Amino acid sequence: MKKLIAPVGFGLLLTLAFFSCKKSANDSADTSYQQLSDDERALIVAAGFNGNWAERTSDGNYLVEGDILLSRAQLNELKGVVSHEIIYANEEHYRTTNVVSTPASGQRTITVRLGSGFPAHYSTGLDQALARYNNLNLKIRFQRVSSGGNIVITGANLGTSGGGCILGQAAGFPTSSGNPSSGFVLSTSSCATSYLNTANKADEVIAHEIGHCIGFRHTDYMNRSSCGQNVNEGSAGVGAVHIPNTPTTVTGSYNSWMMACTNGSPSFSAADNTALNYVY
Repeated sequence: MKKLIAPVGFGLLLTLAFFSCKKSANDSADTSYQQLSDDERALIVAAGFNGNWAERTSDGNYLVEGDILLSRAQLNELKGVVSHEIIYANEEHYRTTNVVSTPASGQRTITVRLGSGFPAHYSTGLDQALARYNNLNLKIRFQRVSSGGNIVITGANLGTSGGGCILGQAAGFPTSSGNPSSGFVLSTSSCATSYLNTANKADEVIAHEIGHCIGFRHTDYMNRSSCGQNVNEGSAGVGAVHIPNTPTTVTGSYNSWMMACTNGSPSFSAADNTALNYVY
C-alpha cells in the first residue's frame, strides 16, 4: 500500500516521510461492509495472511496488505498452501513464490496499458516507470500499448484502509502459469490525486504497483515500518521469499520502491536493482 499524510497536515509530508494518511472525507459513511465475519477472518488466516490487516470491500472481495485485492476464490486457492521457501526471519526484499516466466534466452515482453480519464502527467509517469525498468536490461521488458495489455491500469476511488489513503491497488500477484497480475487501480480519491500531482509521483506509484504485478512483496512486509507500524502482513500461500544479497534489516526511512508507504522517491535503490536483477 502507498499512503500519505492528511491534507490538514500536508506541510508535514516531507518531514514525516509520509508517515500516515487522511481519514475518509466522510467519516459518517457506512463502512459496516468492511467488517469480517469469524469465518472470513479464519479463511484469510488459513490463506496465510494477517487476519487483522484485511477488510471486505464494497464489491465483496477482500483487501489485504492495504493494496492487494483478492476474491474469495483466490483465498480458497491459497488456503492450506505451504511453501518451504517462506522466510519468517527479519529479512527484507521479498518476492512471491510465483514469478513471471521468462525465456531461456532473450527477453519476455509485458505489455502495459493506461486506461482513459487520467491527467496527462500520469501518461508521462507511466513512460518514466517503464523506462526505469527497461534500463535495467532484465529478462522482462515492458512495452506500452493503446489496446489490450497484459497489465491494465484503471482508475477508481479506493478510499482509505487502516486510516491510510490508498494510492494504488494491485489485482494480486503472478499466476501459477507464469503470467503477471492482470493490472492495478490508481485511486481517484481527493487525497490520492492531491499527492499524485506530478509525473514523478505517478511514476513512483505506478512502478510500485507493477512490482506487485510481477511478484514483489513489500520490502518492509515484516513490520510495515515505512507506515510507522509494527504489523506483519503475513506470508500467505503466495510466499514471502527473501531475495539473496539484499539488506536484512530496514527502517521506516529506508529507500526502496516496494516500501509499504511512500517515501516520495521515483527511483530504484542499489538494493532494489539487486532484487530485480536476481529475480529477472
